[in-house]
Amino acid sequence: MYRNFLILSLLAPTAMNQQKFTFILEENTVSLKAGIGFYTKVDLGIVKYHFEIGAGENNFHWTPSRHS
Repeated sequence: MYRNFLILSLLAPTAMNQQKFTFILEENTVSLKAGIGFYTKVDLGIVKYHFEIGAGENNFHWTPSRHS
């Protein structure tokens, strides 16, 4: 189920058109880890938004973002 949402999230545009982040899935809990680079924290917000659109806000839980 989450695989489809991950794929769609990875196809979404980001601030610098780079994907310097990592999804971490544990059952219905999702977190993101920021990579290194310009606007990576902005990219986290963008990709989280697109993930929520696909998955629906009530189908998973976010954990705090893990920043590098």
